[in-house]
Parts: sequence; structure tokens; C-alpha cells
Amino acid sequence: MSTSHQQETPSTASDWSYVRRLLGYMMAHKRWFFLSLFLYPLSALSIVVPPYLVQQILDVAIPARDMDLFYVLAIVYLAAVAGEYITGFMSQLSMSILGQRSVLSLRTELYAHVQKMSASFFDRNPIGRTLTRLTNDTESLAEVFATGAVTILADVVVLIGIVSAMLLMDVKLTLFAFITLPVLVALVVFMQRKARVAFRSVRALLARINAFLAEHLSGMSVVQAFVQQERTSDEFEDLNRQYRDANRDAILVDSALFSIVEALGTFTVAILIWLGAVDLSTGAVGAGTLVAFIQYIRRFFIPIRDLSAKFTMLQQAFAACERIFGLLDEPVELKEKPGAPAVSGLKDTISLKDVSFYYKENENGEPDWVLRNVNLSFKRGEHVALVGPTGSGKTTILKLLNRLYDVQRGAVEIDGQDIKALELSSVRKIYAVVLQDVFLFAGTIMENLSLGGLVSEAAVKRAAKAVQADGFIMRQPNGYETEVQELGSNFSAGERQLLAFARALALDPEVLVLDEATSNVDSVTEEKLQLALETLLKDRTAIVVAHRLSTIRESDRIIVLKHGEVEDQGTHDELMARPGLYQKLAKLHFEAA
Repeated sequence: MSTSHQQETPSTASDWSYVRRLLGYMMAHKRWFFLSLFLYPLSALSIVVPPYLVQQILDVAIPARDMDLFYVLAIVYLAAVAGEYITGFMSQLSMSILGQRSVLSLRTELYAHVQKMSASFFDRNPIGRTLTRLTNDTESLAEVFATGAVTILADVVVLIGIVSAMLLMDVKLTLFAFITLPVLVALVVFMQRKARVAFRSVRALLARINAFLAEHLSGMSVVQAFVQQERTSDEFEDLNRQYRDANRDAILVDSALFSIVEALGTFTVAILIWLGAVDLSTGAVGAGTLVAFIQYIRRFFIPIRDLSAKFTMLQQAFAACERIFGLLDEPVELKEKPGAPAVSGLKDTISLKDVSFYYKENENGEPDWVLRNVNLSFKRGEHVALVGPTGSGKTTILKLLNRLYDVQRGAVEIDGQDIKALELSSVRKIYAVVLQDVFLFAGTIMENLSLGGLVSEAAVKRAAKAVQADGFIMRQPNGYETEVQELGSNFSAGERQLLAFARALALDPEVLVLDEATSNVDSVTEEKLQLALETLLKDRTAIVVAHRLSTIRESDRIIVLKHGEVEDQGTHDELMARPGLYQKLAKLHFEAA
């Protein structure tokens, strides 16, 4: 019951590569992107101008007693201050809207990409990890836009404007003002490395927590049945402690950077006042210039201070980008050739030709073969049963037929065409699959059976009546509009199976695939299914995996599998007439009965 967690390999991609990819999503919304670019220079100008106006008032207008100039400068000063707030608000609003739309595009693309992944991807990756990338990681990017962390470029423009204004006013005083700048640059470079490690650890541990919760909440009945609450609580507490410690390290880096920037800013102002006072006493510097410099320094360290907070957000964003783009760059194993033809339906035969398949490699790095050189065919309209002991490859064959996995050797063909060369969606539309573990989605019974409106209500009700599910559905409080609780918990196992039959048969598939579909039903429900199947399987290809002899004995052909190979095949009577695995399985069934 313990959860295994694969360690994620850190990406070697640079931060600039992430920035370029994010810009691609932002450029998809050009109107908001260029509006933001237009507003940021205006905002920067509104920040840089006021201290210069103060210098002009104190050193020019007042000494010259020029009240007309004074009023003009005062009005311009007020306009600049108002412009600073207005452009700041508008630029932040436009960037937030741009960010939300960009993240919407990214999240949509991410989910679409996940839908293309093969079943082997989900075998390798815990659901919690993938869920974290789709939710928490993309939300981190949304926070970056919402908090203005992507406005660093605008901050750089402001800093350049401030430095330029100071150099124009007094070069010597400017050099004194930035005596602490080398220390600041070295500090930021050092903190960047520390922060990336800390935030990468935070994201990885959050994914592990989500994976743990997804696994143990869905398996809570097993945890309780085997009295494992204390052990699993200890495991969860240990994960939480690791997550807390990782956050503590990240907070420490953030707090240290913010505090040091504040201290450096205060120290710089102190140096400026001390040196400026000497120049002021000698008349080398005017009072207005000194006041303007002090304002510029404070304004200079405001974006620097904000940069520390934005820097923290950006490190979180880059850690999230590392994981998001890592998922987006995950190769699609079930590739579809451009212009692949669609299969219009099953005309004659579905075939497995010399098929060998494995899910994973063994400890020696060699394939752990599940199927070995399997040759099978399923004729249109034929009812075929697959039997054999657990692990013989029955369910694997079903997964290969509709290309949930690709074979490593051989080929799966429909009417002589390799399914790898066909349009994937058209291949899967041939089949309707009923599994042993029925999955019902949130929504009404009708929404589940019609697959969100893909099938008409009339077809759904006909299918439900055919499998005799209509009776218990109409006994529900709202009939077909009754809400399905999580995982269909408001229905019995047998009722869920009947709903799965109705959902599959409403599609009117050419091939009906039943994987242990009657194993969870009682004898009364099984009898209903057997009666319904006699009518429903008429003129329809059916491939059945089952252990119940009553489900398979009337099949046109029974295929016996053992250790991933076809041991025998024939009708029930033919297989019973000769010694072999099927005869043993059948006798064991009769003895159990």
C-alpha cells in the first residue's frame, strides 16, 4: 500500500527558454500584450519626472522668484503623480487580463496534450503528479501575472530612467549613490541559485502530497479495512514535514533578500545625505538636487525591493514552468501520421499478427513480455471469448485492439490495415468497452449514458430497457436526471454494471468488448444480462473476457491463453473433448458451482 514516488529529473533548460515560450502564449493575445507594452513606458516616465520637477522648483523657480514657472512646474508635478497612479493601475489591469488569458491557453493545451498520451504514460506517472501540473503549477503562473511579477521589464525601464536623470543632474553624486550596487548584484545572483533549488523542492513535494492523497483517499476503504490509518497518517505527516521544511527554506531566501535590499537602500540614503551635505555646504550642489537625489534613491530601491518579491514569484514560476513544459514536451507515443485515413467500420476481420508486447523491462533491462508471437483473428459478427489464468494476457489484448498501447512487435490490423496507419479516433469508435470496474462521471444518469449528449435520449432509453436497467433508473428520485454521486456510490455494483452496458450499447458499436463485465453482478442481475446479450449481440462482433463459464460457453469460439501465448482455441464442446487448460478450468468451475 505504500506509494512509490519517482524522482523528477531537473530540467537543463534556461530561464530565457521558459520566457520565450511564455511570450508565445502572451503574443496570442496581441491587443492586451501591446497595450501593456504601451502603458509601461508611460508609467516609468511618471515615476522619473517628479523628483526632477522638485529639483527645478527648489533650485530654479524659487531662487529666481519666478512664480509663473513655479505654478507650471507644480501643475506638471501633480499631473505626473496622477499619471503614475493611473498608468500603474491600467498597466497592472491589462497585464493581469493578459496573464489570465495566457494561462487559460496554456492549461487548455496542457490538458489536450495529456489526453493524447498513451496508457503507459499514466502507468509511469502518478495521477497526483499530473494533477499538480494542471492545477497548482499553472496557478503559480497565473499568480505571477496577477502580482505583476512579469513587470520586471518595466522596473528595469524605471531604473534606467532614474539613473539617466541622476547622471544628467550630477555625475559625482550619482557614483556615490550607487556605491552599494555591486554588492546588490552579487547578492541577487547568489540568491537566485538558492531560490531555484528551494522552489523546485517545494513543487516536487507538493506533487508527492497530491499523489499520496489521490491514492489513499480513493483507497480509503482498504486503509480502514486493514486498520492502516495510523501508518498512513505517519506517512502523510512525514510528507507534510518535508513540505514544511522546503517552504521554510524558500521563505528564508525570500525574507533574507528583502531585508538586505531594504538595509542597502537605507545605507545608500545615509551615504548620500552625508556626502551631499558636505557638497551643499560648499555650494557644489543645490538643495533641490540633493532632495531630488534622495527621492530618486528611494524610488530606485522601491523597484529593487519589489524585485526581490517578484524574484521570489519568478523562481516559483520557473520551477512551475520546468514541470509544465516538461509535461508538454513529453513525447506522444501513440503518434498519428498526417492525413491518416479514417476507418469507416469493420468489414471483415480484426487481426493480431505475430504480436509481442511488454509493459516494462525487468531488473536486467530486458523486456518482460506479456504477449509472445500471438496470432489471432476476430471475424465480423463472431462472438469470441478469451479465457486463461490471471496474467495470461487477456486484458492486454483488449487494450491493444483499440490502441491504448502500441505493440513492440507485430501488428494489429483492421481489414488488413495496420491500426498505426489509421486515424486513431476512428479506430476507437468501432469499439464500445465495458470494464469490470465501472467509472461513472459527475452529472446525471442521462449525461453519463449519453456521454454528454453524444447519443440521443431516445437511444439511451432504448439501450437501458434492452439491458433491463430502465427499471431501477425509474425508481430513482428523478429518474434519468438523478445525480450520480462520486464514483457512482449511490448505486450497487450490479446497477453500475447495468449502467455501463447501457452506456456502451447506446453507442450502437460494431464491436462490443466485455472485460470481466459480469463478474461483479449477482445471479439475478447476471440472468438479466444473459437474456439481454442474446438480443444485443446479434449481428455484432463481441470479444469477451470472463471467468464465468455461463458467460462464455455459448461463444462461437473460445481462445485459451497461457503465459502470453495462445494454447488452444475452439468451441466449448471441442475444447471439453480434449485434455488441456480449458478442460481443467471448466471442471474447476463446475466443482466450485
